[in-house]
Amino acid sequence: GLPITPSREILHAMWEENVERVRQVYEGVTARMEVPRELFDPDYEFDNTELWPDVAEVLGFDAAQTAMREYWETFEAYRVEIDEVIYADQGRVVDVVRDGGRMRGTDAEVWNRFVHVWTLRNGRIVRLSVHTDRSRALEAAGLSE
Repeated sequence: GLPITPSREILHAMWEENVERVRQVYEGVTARMEVPRELFDPDYEFDNTELWPDVAEVLGFDAAQTAMREYWETFEAYRVEIDEVIYADQGRVVDVVRDGGRMRGTDAEVWNRFVHVWTLRNGRIVRLSVHTDRSRALEAAGLSE
């Protein structure tokens, strides 16, 4: 028979599910400074090398959690919010986020803007790369403006 290729609707539904999972990660971080481990693949890779050139290697789940918690804890009440979600393909979600809050022990609010490229496989997150630049992030996701 003919090979069955998933329809656009099915691909979009898969993508919507992935967006939902990414949203759950941000909600966990904002509420508890914790990401729901069950959403992540055992081989998860966190690539923040663009922002932290001194941390050259890509981190696994636990190392990524530890590194990120250090950053989250510089804020009194850390928050991350999605500004925009960009359709990449059924396995990738690209989003623009705003994160930050009031710095601990000060009245200063600090907000940063990042572009996240999430890769998912079978409903689990296998990779996250963090970028400061939208076109670099799209390039990393194999897209162009």
